[in-house]
Amino acid sequence: MNYIWEALIKAKNDGISLAKIDIEFASSYSPYMELSHSFINNRVIEREMELNPYYRFYNIFKDLFAADYHDDQELREVAFDLLVHYLGQLDLLQGLDRIEYYKLFIYRELKNGNFGSELADILSYFSIKEKNILLKNLLKLYVTGDHIYYFKDTVKKIYKGSIVYINRKDINEILVYIRQEDNLKNLKIMEGLKKLFLPLNFTVRIYWKFHFGIIDVDETMKIDKIAIY
Repeated sequence: MNYIWEALIKAKNDGISLAKIDIEFASSYSPYMELSHSFINNRVIEREMELNPYYRFYNIFKDLFAADYHDDQELREVAFDLLVHYLGQLDLLQGLDRIEYYKLFIYRELKNGNFGSELADILSYFSIKEKNILLKNLLKLYVTGDHIYYFKDTVKKIYKGSIVYINRKDINEILVYIRQEDNLKNLKIMEGLKKLFLPLNFTVRIYWKFHFGIIDVDETMKIDKIAIY
């Protein structure tokens, strides 16, 4: 990592709050690098990072850390941390296209409880990657109106190896097989997907870990590894 925005994206993907990262003026640095050389090859985000502000932000910081000025050291360190965090956020926003802005708006609506307090709570069970899948498909749902397709697509992308069956009779029923355990996180996520993608008149039956039996399909008819439909 060479740029502050790379470190911030890595922190977000790792579920680390950006507010918990302290950014300090580098004690030693290369004039050709933004992050201190000790962080260049880091794969793990540390809670304290050192930055060379002159690499891209010379006009902003040239007077803040003048070599002949030593007063208000603590204040300058706090101001430096706040300013670099702000500049890093601007970096991230500059990389957004229109689709990313739309996804951000939907995320804020969900998080602020505009879809209901229950869904706002459920959102916290999604990882960063899962949230991205969810928001991308919600946006496509609003454009196309194809709720069944994007429910299936979201389930399959979040739960690798899952299978979604649509009842072809005159019944609004969907069967979902998921290889994982029915723990709290998975139950919450599936409840959220049902509420966000499917009409109220749809019934969803979920089979966790074990597939329901299908005649003439040997893989689904193993003793002690079969669910009842």
